[in-house]
Amino acid sequence: MNGSPTLTAWFWQGATAPGAGPAARDSRVDIFRGLALLIIFIDHVAGNWLSRVTPSAMGLSDAAEYFVLLAGYSAAFAYGSAIDRRGLLAGSAQVVARIWRLYTAHLGLFIFMAAAVALMALKAGNPLYYEHVAILPFFQDTANSILAMAVLLFLPNYLDILPLYIVLLAMLPLLWVMVRVAPALALAASVALYGAAWYLELAIPNLPTGGVWFFNPFAWQLIFTVGLLTGHAALNGVGLGRSRLLLGLALAVVAAGLVNAAPWAFIPGLEGLALPDLWRLDPDKTNLSPWRLAHALALAYLVIRLVPVDAAWMRSRWGRLIDDCGRQSLPLFCLGVILSLAGTFVFFEIGRGPLMQILVNVVGLALLLGAGRVLQWYKMAAVKTPARGPAVLSEVRFR
Repeated sequence: MNGSPTLTAWFWQGATAPGAGPAARDSRVDIFRGLALLIIFIDHVAGNWLSRVTPSAMGLSDAAEYFVLLAGYSAAFAYGSAIDRRGLLAGSAQVVARIWRLYTAHLGLFIFMAAAVALMALKAGNPLYYEHVAILPFFQDTANSILAMAVLLFLPNYLDILPLYIVLLAMLPLLWVMVRVAPALALAASVALYGAAWYLELAIPNLPTGGVWFFNPFAWQLIFTVGLLTGHAALNGVGLGRSRLLLGLALAVVAAGLVNAAPWAFIPGLEGLALPDLWRLDPDKTNLSPWRLAHALALAYLVIRLVPVDAAWMRSRWGRLIDDCGRQSLPLFCLGVILSLAGTFVFFEIGRGPLMQILVNVVGLALLLGAGRVLQWYKMAAVKTPARGPAVLSEVRFR
């Protein structure tokens, strides 16, 4: 017996064997988070033909699930490990600092969105832009809308994910306490809250629109928790292992998602090769239907099994560019929202022909990849720049 930690012991007791070393951060995380950001841009451009070959058209889940799952995994390394090292109070302070950055980024993006939509509507003489973004109440009742915006009770289209991440991060310290007691406890609490979101209709209102948040955090916290648990396991040297049964189930779920989505139905003449509506699964996105959750987790398992950590393509020039995007997720997400809105404007006002489709996608993706490279270069250059003088040292120390 070598005393290696087992998945069962970790799950029920949070136990690892003495001397079990933590796993290094998985190099696939930033790559696939970068891919998720690029896909989010593609899917958010209304009328984009390229969205017909993204995961949302190929199955039951899309880039949003992958982004949140990876956010949970990364949060375990960034904030869970900080709580372990520095204590709950100091680690939670880092979580609060991140929440503040997300909140200010969201407010800035909201203001930009309102100004951009107003400009497009006025210049094009098309008030439908207000409805497309679901921001018309902001211009009809600005004072109340600003108050609702400030407390995250007004979320126009395109601005759903950052508030979701804010709420999920706010849950993290309590989740991490439960994870340290036993991962099974954290998962049970998360599943219970997920069930309450469905059966008790727990949701956060979106006041000016009369609806609720498009991403219900009481449901979406489950996939975040799964990512967090996976990160905790990796930090403690616990692996999922290789299972033919899990591999077969994952392949079956992904295949069922493909049949349900029937992406080939877009091809003229193949419209009839799709399941009848009565037989199709309803992948409710707002409350993260079990079908969406199972599909996202199945794809994640297939990536873990089939994509090596040291895959050559991830070290290629394109792989490094995508990795840079994943490492700069917050600014790249904000830029992607802006570019997707601009792409929608181009399609509406100029046309959606093949040339414009190529132009919008190539320019948008190039700008995202280029921005990721520049931001990562700047970050590394700032770290490597030697401090000069006591004033600079003080600034770096307390930043």
